[in-house]
Amino acid sequence: MTATIETNWDEAQAQRLEQVYEQLALLLNQPDVAQRLRTAPSANEWSAIEILGHITEMIPYWLDHCQRLIAAAEPPRFGRTLDAPERLAGVEQATTRDPDELLRLLNHEVQEAVTVIRHLSFEERGKTGIHLRQGEMTVAEVIERFIVAHAEDHLAQIRATLQR
Repeated sequence: MTATIETNWDEAQAQRLEQVYEQLALLLNQPDVAQRLRTAPSANEWSAIEILGHITEMIPYWLDHCQRLIAAAEPPRFGRTLDAPERLAGVEQATTRDPDELLRLLNHEVQEAVTVIRHLSFEERGKTGIHLRQGEMTVAEVIERFIVAHAEDHLAQIRATLQR
């Protein structure tokens, strides 16, 4: 991939992440949504507020791993399991937080992430690590899969949860 294409990809990823925030802010500020934010569709599913808590936790978590991959001389192992304490803590803490506070936090995390994404060099995006389930991944792949596409997936999940 050339540096020009890579720069365009960086910007596209940053814009997609910003769009997730913008769409969530619009959705969660609708008057009829507040009463459904804390209602889980079933016992084994997260409520919209819990999903929002996860998004605010997972963006800096994966961004930190990207920074570690970039800084490492050799490809490090990275990742976590679905029952990782910090992952579940983000979900749990959201249940007692104000939705506006979570949106402000999400905006902050998105702005931090898009700043990093837009300023990564071609070489930094190509650095690799060994994910515990996916195997070797570049920083660019981690950003796409675990930050941008992950946030988009959770936006769709929140929409579906609120429509039930």
